[in-house]
Amino acid sequence: MDREGRQVKQALGRPLTLLLSFCAALIILPALEALALASPEGFSAWQTLVQEANPADYSSFILTRFLLDILVPATLALYTFLTVRKLGTPPLYRLIWGGLIFITAMWKFLTFETSSPLWYLTLALWAGLFLVVINFHRFPGEIAKS
Repeated sequence: MDREGRQVKQALGRPLTLLLSFCAALIILPALEALALASPEGFSAWQTLVQEANPADYSSFILTRFLLDILVPATLALYTFLTVRKLGTPPLYRLIWGGLIFITAMWKFLTFETSSPLWYLTLALWAGLFLVVINFHRFPGEIAKS
């Protein structure tokens, strides 16, 4: 690898690792939440809200909720990992992904699951990911992309 390639790799290392770490945490937390909800107690609590529900409906609900919770962080992690070296992080990248992250964080906030410590942790992770994405180009050592 030539010298410039090593510089780009080193410059992208810290912010990319930070972004991927936030995304990984935002994927692990919904997985833990889905595991906690996939229990007989969770089903009986849900059945009190939806009387005509069966276990298949509840499983579909948990799986759909899990997939919706991990959609944005998984897509962001894959897109950034595969394209950041060639495209960099232009203003449009930061605007679009920052907006998607903000909307997703507000969606999570509006669930008001205040009894769950995972809710608070998830909101903190979304805020951290938002700050990383909008400031990705400002990390020390970042080589400007054209």
